[in-house]
Amino acid sequence: MRFTVASVAALATLVPFATARNCSKNLDYCGSTLLGIGNYYDQIVSALRAAGKPTDDNWRKKSLFYCAGGPNGEIHFVEYCGERCVDNGQGRSDTCYRP
Repeated sequence: MRFTVASVAALATLVPFATARNCSKNLDYCGSTLLGIGNYYDQIVSALRAAGKPTDDNWRKKSLFYCAGGPNGEIHFVEYCGERCVDNGQGRSDTCYRP
């Protein structure tokens, strides 16, 4: 029984790594999208700070970031969408909602 519990515990620690991925180079991403596909929290905060922008929840989730690529999926702040940032699906750049 201990072997089973230990095995399950070990697998549980690997699940986040199996589901996380990098952004695709040359595409724009909403912060909310980046947070959903990988461990981008620190990179988002760094990109916002580098641009002299606030780092609160709205700015993290509703800002648009450019994916420069690389081994860590480097990102750069593009703009704050304000009302809504739109996830346009895999393989397509996200955009700011413009009514």
